[in-house]
Amino acid sequence: MTTRIISLLTIIVLITATAVFAATIFDGYEDLPWGTHLHKVMNAYPKGHLDEYNKEIIYTQDNPNETIASRLFAFKKDKLSGVAVTFNADYVKKSGLENLKQKYIKQYGKGNSGGQGSTHMISYVWENKNTRISFVYIPNRPEMTVLQFEQK
Repeated sequence: MTTRIISLLTIIVLITATAVFAATIFDGYEDLPWGTHLHKVMNAYPKGHLDEYNKEIIYTQDNPNETIASRLFAFKKDKLSGVAVTFNADYVKKSGLENLKQKYIKQYGKGNSGGQGSTHMISYVWENKNTRISFVYIPNRPEMTVLQFEQK
């Protein structure tokens, strides 16, 4: 009886810990916090190219792996402020939009649905005090599937 109660309590603690951990949003992208210097990002994510857009520096990797079509890093005064990951269309078709969304819900927590706009774009958003993560897609346009990380 005591063993059964301990087992049950252990399971409850593990489920609760998993739910709390899953809802954690890191303030940055992967292991790079907001404010990371441009050169450190370039070293961590090589084989990209620098451009300027609206007087801001952007660093882009094209096809860095089989799942990502492009990864764009945005900087303010050479400090990381945002990342947009556009997925490879074949990866999205193979994985399925709903499965991808569920993957990020499991990783970041419940989030909020942004609904549909005039362009039929659907978004799902997770936020904390410093970071906003958006999973944005257009049904039947897998090449338009983006996971965006923004510093607030």
